[in-house]
Amino acid sequence: MLAVWRKNPLVTHRDELKRRTEAKKKTQPQTPIPRRLAPAIRRLEATFHFQANDDFRRRELVYGRRAAALFYFRGIADEDQIERAIIRPISLIKDGGRTHDPLRDQRLTALDIVVLETMEAVENALVDGHPVLLIDRLRRAYAFNLDDYPVRNIDKPTNENVLKGPQEGFTERLETNIALLRRYVRSPDLIVRRREIGQKNRTGIVVAYIQSLANPHLVADIESRLDAIEALEYDWVKSVEQLIEERPYSLLPSMLTTERPDRAMAHLMEGHVVILQDNLPYAFIAPATYWNVFHASEDHYQRLPYAWFIRSIRTIAFFLTLLTPGLYIAATNYHVEMIPLDLLMSISGSREVVPFPAVLEVFLMELSFELIREASVRIPSQIGPTIGIVGALILGQAAVQAGLVSPILVIVVAITGLASFTQPDLSLNLALRIGRFAFLVASALLGFLGLSLLLAVTLAYAVSFKSFGVGYYAPWAPYTPSSQDVFLRRPAPEETTLPQALLLRTKTRLDASGFFALFGRLSRRRAEKRAQAEGAGRSGRVGR
Repeated sequence: MLAVWRKNPLVTHRDELKRRTEAKKKTQPQTPIPRRLAPAIRRLEATFHFQANDDFRRRELVYGRRAAALFYFRGIADEDQIERAIIRPISLIKDGGRTHDPLRDQRLTALDIVVLETMEAVENALVDGHPVLLIDRLRRAYAFNLDDYPVRNIDKPTNENVLKGPQEGFTERLETNIALLRRYVRSPDLIVRRREIGQKNRTGIVVAYIQSLANPHLVADIESRLDAIEALEYDWVKSVEQLIEERPYSLLPSMLTTERPDRAMAHLMEGHVVILQDNLPYAFIAPATYWNVFHASEDHYQRLPYAWFIRSIRTIAFFLTLLTPGLYIAATNYHVEMIPLDLLMSISGSREVVPFPAVLEVFLMELSFELIREASVRIPSQIGPTIGIVGALILGQAAVQAGLVSPILVIVVAITGLASFTQPDLSLNLALRIGRFAFLVASALLGFLGLSLLLAVTLAYAVSFKSFGVGYYAPWAPYTPSSQDVFLRRPAPEETTLPQALLLRTKTRLDASGFFALFGRLSRRRAEKRAQAEGAGRSGRVGR
């Protein structure tokens, strides 16, 4: 597995990409702050279009006997705090002290202040919402952490609802998401590394992992891909997932997306790497396997029998979503002898008035269902569910009465649509919805043979698919003796093994003392069961 990471060209050229990034930073002009205040003011006013921007503010101040200027943007800087914590204390200063430096003279030491040395740093601080103070004949500036961006409060996740478990979701603010992650992962081993990508519109990116668990080659791989993005000098970044994934045309998601901090925490504690992006209310988790996408957050909050039952229902729904329309076409067009006679007569009678072949009939109904589903997502939330349910009922009933489709097909499409909603991950849901049409075409061409061939090809592709060097069906293919939390999980006290497909630094969730204590309890439990069985056997022999 290490060879897989070493063969990755992004890892091989990591040093080269790093060199290019550093060279680019060195070639970019870094203008020191002028000693006189007037040139700095002229540059900032020209850069931020002072005459055209009504929200760009400049406050002229006097620090002791020297001129000063305070710049900030209204709306993203807290003006009340600026007035109370900066302007008012400065206006009370009659002399500039020995050095005319607010920090050295302890004039504004109560604030969170960052010292800036270049004009580029001043511009970046202003864009980030921090007020910046410049003082005449002082070759440095001061950025105050008084930004007041309008942000959304922490709310329930919209796409990952659970009945049991935490009800918090990520927000669009990167600092809030980092704080949520820190609150769930209370470990000194949690490493959070931040960078900014984009030239004209800088986007904050955070890479988080557990130092004592995560594979260093995996972390280096992800950071090298981010270095590649930075070296390519994108103007702005919509989604970092689409820039670092390996196969952009694949239906299988190579990264897991989650809105839930508890789910991100669970994957961090298994050695995965979490990527946060500013302005996005969800996190990316790498690498992703099928089991990560298949599992739901609620599975580990439910008792073992309930979790087994829910996962079994989800597995059945997976195959119903993917294969039901294709099975219907193959059975009615090619293999009618497999259908019971009574059911065959019922299907034939219902299709007597339908003017279309079965394949076109299924395509029309599937497309209609997808139109209703997409429309219910895009229209206002107050009437969305109503349109989805009523539209489906009215459309299906009207199509049957008009003789365009058969009643049995409406049932098939309804079962397929309901089954697709059981998948917890949106990317997997979309992949199944698209793949359903491919299986429909294969069944229309070759019946069960086409269905079987496409299923075999799909399985072979999924087994060969890799996400950041990890097999998509690991630990089953390739087999790795590690955590068995795949299809059915074990009782919580026995979940001691970590997924070793990631080549983690450790193999168990417990330290040595905890592992041996658990091993001792399990050994005693097995010995007690063996003794009870032997006692029952002896009593049975005595009775005879």
